[in-house]
Amino acid sequence: MFGLRPAFPGGIRLPVLERRDDAAVVRQLPFAPRLFLPLRQHPGAAAVAVVRAGEEVLRGQLLARADDETAVPLHAPATGRIVGISEQPDRGLTTVSVIELAPLPGDTQEDPGRPVRDPTAAGPEALLAAIGDSGLVGLGGEAGPTALRLARARARGVRVLVVNGIEGEPGFTRIPALLARHGDDVLTGLRCLLRVLEADQAVLAVEEADGAAAGALLARARQDTRPALQILPPRYPQGAAELLLRRLARSGSDGGRALAADPAVVFSLATVAEVGRLLSGGLTLTDQLITLAGDGLGDPGNYRVPLGTPVRFALEQAGVLADLDRVLAGGPMRGQALADLDRPIVKGATGFVAVAADGSARVPEPMACIRCGECVAACPLNLHPAELGLLARREEVQAMVEDYQLERCFECGCCAYVCPSHIPLVQIFRAAKDQWRRAQAAAVAQERT
Repeated sequence: MFGLRPAFPGGIRLPVLERRDDAAVVRQLPFAPRLFLPLRQHPGAAAVAVVRAGEEVLRGQLLARADDETAVPLHAPATGRIVGISEQPDRGLTTVSVIELAPLPGDTQEDPGRPVRDPTAAGPEALLAAIGDSGLVGLGGEAGPTALRLARARARGVRVLVVNGIEGEPGFTRIPALLARHGDDVLTGLRCLLRVLEADQAVLAVEEADGAAAGALLARARQDTRPALQILPPRYPQGAAELLLRRLARSGSDGGRALAADPAVVFSLATVAEVGRLLSGGLTLTDQLITLAGDGLGDPGNYRVPLGTPVRFALEQAGVLADLDRVLAGGPMRGQALADLDRPIVKGATGFVAVAADGSARVPEPMACIRCGECVAACPLNLHPAELGLLARREEVQAMVEDYQLERCFECGCCAYVCPSHIPLVQIFRAAKDQWRRAQAAAVAQERT
């Protein structure tokens, strides 16, 4: 392993969780009786429906087209009937149109795809168009339109592709599953992305637990597109793109020297694998790999889940216990507690954690900040969480944004994890961001009137 110098301040060393023997297994979730498909499933514009209530559709068929560069098309996760299209709340700020689809009982639900040749033989523009038509968004937590990110990376002359194979949350196991079960898709996706970017160098970054599996996979890669392998000791949250680039650039590896000299772009391993899977089969994004975890499940693990599946249905298939304390969308560090388990699983979801209702599940009552500085030392961006928290209590959101860079915070949870007063800093910062964005939107609306 290459020697690594510290590349970012703060961060934490989380307890190493023992992986289950079936960590690399992927199971297919059945179809729920109803699938709910918002026309906006990511930050950006909503797609425009091209189907009507009562219409019968085939799996993979276009349901909504993308009329904006920030939108992505939406396709049917199942063969069935459109029950209706209604307006529903979207993150509590606006509403969004939602297509309700009833899968057809007894149908084989096979997705025939479209006849394709070797996708890596296509030109960059054709590949970029195919990725856009597939409806793919980032599957590592970023959730933006993949085709748009690729187009912008091409425009700024990116020469290095970084494949982020670092698990975003403790307890999630998508990385070993992707390396073991979707290795060919990863290699195909890697070649496709390099061709789109017209880049000549790639780096695959993984943590030590996945080093052997990554090495075995790359031994099968073609020499001309084989990425440099960088194995990192565990440190949270080094999987964040900004921090990962900084850490790799300071390594002594060939990939690190390339990163220091040329512009780079980061795509998650899940996104790279999905590019390969979709383009090789002529498919569209109708399901995705997520982790269902937590002590509130009898059968946790990795599941391929049809888009639009209600969270409650997915948890039931994983043996959810009758008595839960809470369910987190995302993992234990960055996850948000769900108020409604009937919300659908949308593009870009990485996993859910079901927490059993026992003594260990209770969150300690927050106390007053004692100004110990632990949160400041843990912040990987050199922000000042303690001061941000005090400003939030005084509702001085403008100062949080303009003086203390609130918008830079990517809510990794390090500050809350180390806080001896158990102050829910991440939730406080999220609420402040929402308040600021609502204020900005109101100001823009007022200027237009």
